[in-house]
Amino acid sequence: MFIPEALTGTGYQIVLFLHVLAVIVGFAPLWLTPLLVRLTAAGDKAAADGLEVSILRFSLPGIGIAGFLGFALAGMSDKYYKMSQSWLSIAAVLWVVLLALLFTVARPAIKAFRDGDAAARSRIMIATGISHIILLVTLYLMIFKPGA
Repeated sequence: MFIPEALTGTGYQIVLFLHVLAVIVGFAPLWLTPLLVRLTAAGDKAAADGLEVSILRFSLPGIGIAGFLGFALAGMSDKYYKMSQSWLSIAAVLWVVLLALLFTVARPAIKAFRDGDAAARSRIMIATGISHIILLVTLYLMIFKPGA
């Protein structure tokens, strides 16, 4: 398989490494959310704090940075990948949707749930489930690059 030199250069590889690291940092807490929600509902104050910290201090910044680094990768490889390619455009839209979901649904719901609003639990779980689906779809797009 031929891999163009522009995609194997040191600068590109460093940005790619940081992009993947940011994705891991951003999405890992989302997999713990159901457990932390259950512990918070049982009255565990530390779990409530952990839930808030994991989303606000890790997921949101990690996912935000991952997207910007993804745009950097697209710019660094503009001879091979262009934003007009469907897989890259769809991934960018999903990134914006995910950030909007976390900011407008998950973040306020987590704060409300932490403060005792039991009804916020369903909003957290829905946002988490949609986030997981977006991750899976985006992984598919990044790995297989349909339409490239």
